[in-house]
Amino acid sequence: MKNTIRLFWLITTIVLVYSCSTAKSAKEISYQILTDSAYQGKKQQSYEVIDNENDLKELYRIIKDDKIPDVDFSKSRIVALFMGEKNTGGYSIGIDEIKTEKEKVIIKVKKTAPKGMATMAFSQPYMIAKINTTRKIEFTE
Repeated sequence: MKNTIRLFWLITTIVLVYSCSTAKSAKEISYQILTDSAYQGKKQQSYEVIDNENDLKELYRIIKDDKIPDVDFSKSRIVALFMGEKNTGGYSIGIDEIKTEKEKVIIKVKKTAPKGMATMAFSQPYMIAKINTTRKIEFTE
């Protein structure tokens, strides 16, 4: 009986130690969506990382928005996801998941298409977000 109790406590301790160390190593990268729209994006698909004030101003000039956010580029980056021009409305683009892998951050891009009827107008969906990291950023779909 004593051996069973000891074995139970040993297994419980191992599970707890493993759980605690896993939680400490998994650092979540947070982000904030600054703007997204179905219109006034770029005609070509692109995923961009902005790391300076001049490029940020140019980005906001392209999307015709004069409300340029204040960004501390020593702590954050701006990510701009452009889906390209579409023949109808109902499309969107965004961040599905963010993972860290060694010294880089991998952003999984999520694209959605209309289901059923959609607005008959050209659209250029995009999303701009501030990512709280200065690591190298890569994109996957």
